[in-house]
Amino acid sequence: MLGIFNLVMSVYVFGITLGSFGIHLAVTRLVSEELAIGNKEGVSRIAKRCILISLICGILASTLFFLFSDFIIQFCLHGKVTKNVVYVMCIAIPFIAMSSAISGYFVAIRRVYKSTIAQFFEQIIKVLITAFFLSLFLPNGLEYACFSLILGDLISEIFSFLCNYALYLQDVKIYKTSYITHHLPHYYNQKIFKIATPVAITSFIRSGLSTLKQIIIPLSFEKGKMNCVQALSIYGEINGMAMPIVIFPNVIFSSISSLFVPEFAAYNAQKRQKTIQKITQTIVIISLAISVVVSLILFFFADHLGWWIYQDSSIGHYIKILSPIAIFILLDCVIDNILKGLDAQNDVMVINIIDLFINILLIYTLVPRFGIYGYLLSMYFSEIFNLVLSLGKLVKVTALTNNL
Repeated sequence: MLGIFNLVMSVYVFGITLGSFGIHLAVTRLVSEELAIGNKEGVSRIAKRCILISLICGILASTLFFLFSDFIIQFCLHGKVTKNVVYVMCIAIPFIAMSSAISGYFVAIRRVYKSTIAQFFEQIIKVLITAFFLSLFLPNGLEYACFSLILGDLISEIFSFLCNYALYLQDVKIYKTSYITHHLPHYYNQKIFKIATPVAITSFIRSGLSTLKQIIIPLSFEKGKMNCVQALSIYGEINGMAMPIVIFPNVIFSSISSLFVPEFAAYNAQKRQKTIQKITQTIVIISLAISVVVSLILFFFADHLGWWIYQDSSIGHYIKILSPIAIFILLDCVIDNILKGLDAQNDVMVINIIDLFINILLIYTLVPRFGIYGYLLSMYFSEIFNLVLSLGKLVKVTALTNNL
């Protein structure tokens, strides 16, 4: 079940990427810059336009998913679920896209706690509703289980959007001014799309390749003389059980490091080059130290975690093997957010795309021959390669900035 659900989620994430269209980063960067120069009217206008654009893009993405639902079910999901699962995704995507835009606004104004409140209640509702649906439909089979999980996500995402939007309406009032801005509406549209469009295009490519990677993993296992059930089972154990534990600390890292985007965007707008370099060095060193500690904890407590969470000690074996990857994932997350704040978001996406191309090639060639360990080797190479390129770009960007 976890194997097919991971495939469903990879398709779902691709739809969310289409609907979001890079607006989260655009609103974070632009609102931060407007605040840095004291333009309150610009803050209000940019936020409003980004939410509207995210709604339009979300509807367009949902329409594409609806039109290509047959292809998605047969090719991407191996015909294991019905189109009802895709239809639920179609309803959820616009709400997720708008919530993403509002979240970017809260990050920019340094009031992340507001979107965090909405996310906290969203997760509670998701767990309760999903558990209720699973208790009703799980005995009916895999299809109904996946439908229950996606339906629970839909309801919680709608609730999250309503909370986010209510908090946004209450908050944005302080940025509305009585004077007329000197900038025409198309000025803000140009600024939004200047950031969002390249991010969106590279995000589409990256998400598409990521989805393709998730699809070919079980297919590659099958080429190694496994049947479909065995392939999906192993895929589910690694990607659906072991990896969520390994990357769980990244939830905290990602939330904290996302705050670096508006801070570095403000420093960049104010041309505070020496501050950028000094803070970057400090953040990277501290992040490296924390990530090493996290990796050691995962390694030494792998068996206990596998048993406590899944009542399956064999999962601990995979957690132990994958624990060093946490170092590369956590550090790369921090570096990527710093680069996004320094207007290098396109480089981040290009690095991720190159990484995915290589990772897909490795999976296609190694997994049929070496099975599970070929897949694990491809994961290690991918994360190390991504981190090396990102770190190299960070050194280059901060060095260039320092010499301006």
